[in-house]
Amino acid sequence: MALKLNKLFLILAILSPFSFFAQESEGPKPVRITDYKNDSSYKNFSDLRFKVAKAQINLLKNGGALLVRLKTNTNTISRLKAAGNIDLATQVERETFIRNKGIVKAFMNELKFCPVYFFNSDCSDSVKHKNLNGIFVDTNLTVNPSIVCNANFYLIAEQGTIYESSLGIVPEKQAPKAIERGSPSKEVSIVIKNRYFIQLHKPFPYYQKGYSLKKHYKEYVIKFDDALWKFYEKNIGYTIPANLAEYVY
Repeated sequence: MALKLNKLFLILAILSPFSFFAQESEGPKPVRITDYKNDSSYKNFSDLRFKVAKAQINLLKNGGALLVRLKTNTNTISRLKAAGNIDLATQVERETFIRNKGIVKAFMNELKFCPVYFFNSDCSDSVKHKNLNGIFVDTNLTVNPSIVCNANFYLIAEQGTIYESSLGIVPEKQAPKAIERGSPSKEVSIVIKNRYFIQLHKPFPYYQKGYSLKKHYKEYVIKFDDALWKFYEKNIGYTIPANLAEYVY
């Protein structure tokens, strides 16, 4: 019985965004930064964040799309198999599959604000560089080349961690090399990022609080969808200034 419980706790740790395994592909844990707002990306932050958020919500609603990143735990599963822990690897695969199926179903049924697509985390680099051909998965989590996204603007959604961000409003020319050095704040059901996987800022509804293995994920998606609609209705028809283009991508 004790052995089964230990395995269960390990699986839950693997599937948690704060776990060592879930963070392994993102590098070392960020150090706490106390003077990050001296970063150049915080220049004119108070003014820019409102304009950028208004532009993002209008672009997302009008011809945009939301791309949901599904964590695969591929490295963890491979390591378990290599160590001979086949049963545990199989269990992690199963739990990951069930978790991702639930996320896909919830977004497909409850996200009404804009079109939504799904991709595995190992395709993140392709998404960053707008190489979207042949990467999207269907409701069975199988890559289906017939699923095509032609949106010129898209944001990324995933279950994970929000940060006390070290990054302000980053111009696109700096985005490829931007590094989040802020401290992790909390686990959330949904966090929204731009295509360079930089966390968005208020007033955009960039996260949906709540993280539970027991609660149905659709409840989080419903609340998030409602937040998108409310923010859009407040800012519908916003005219995007030409000089804002370098910050909205």
